[in-house]
Amino acid sequence: MATLVLGALLVRHLFLNDSSTALDAKEALDRFRDQTTVVAVDATRPAAAASSTSVSRVATTAQPGVYRYTTAGVEQIDVLGGTQHDYPAETTITVTPSGCGVQLRWDLLRERYEEFHLCGTTDGIVLQPTGAFYHEFFQHGMREEMRCDRPVGVVPFEEGEGPGQQLACTLDDRAWAPVWKVMERTIVHVADVDVKAVHVQMTIDDNDEYWEHTVSDWWFDEHGLPVKMTTLKESKSSSDLVGDVVYTERYSVELASFTPLQ
Repeated sequence: MATLVLGALLVRHLFLNDSSTALDAKEALDRFRDQTTVVAVDATRPAAAASSTSVSRVATTAQPGVYRYTTAGVEQIDVLGGTQHDYPAETTITVTPSGCGVQLRWDLLRERYEEFHLCGTTDGIVLQPTGAFYHEFFQHGMREEMRCDRPVGVVPFEEGEGPGQQLACTLDDRAWAPVWKVMERTIVHVADVDVKAVHVQMTIDDNDEYWEHTVSDWWFDEHGLPVKMTTLKESKSSSDLVGDVVYTERYSVELASFTPLQ
């Protein structure tokens, strides 16, 4: 009995103190300035994106900067009585030069962020096969490194709907199998501008013992900057510390301004 009580107290001390904190936009901007030189942005570009223009041979990725997004969403887990993180009304995506294009880091919370990479190619904007997802609950963080077998196009030069592309990926050491599909080219009214956008959908339908069901819809402008994002996700995974964990997430996000923070 004493061992059980001690174990319960240890679990309570280690895990039952959960919190979440919004990342201040100034902190994101300071981090960006530490990483790169701010590039001046042509504030007229959104209007140009909404008009008919010819494309260059090699696609141009989004310009570096810290972009603001209006945000509504939540993530939660069911273990240890359950806990929930409400996303703040504004989040940021930081775009920095990286390799063949740019890295995008989306900070939803100090305890929740994503990183991915885009490159401009002769076929259009391509999502690179590496990235990362970070989650922190009860003061225990986990960064999962994503690696896929190949890149996937998200803003192709060619018109029309693209076929779904099944990728073979891993998140750290476990298999992860997203399907990416170009849904349509459309006009999105965002930041008081009608913008040409490509609607891309990522789905996961895994029915194993440790399952995941995800539908993510992202709308990219012609340079690969996300202008709108929605997700519905539910998954079950294994944890050595607390057993099986059911995670759910939903969000709806929209670009607040094409002009990055200065």
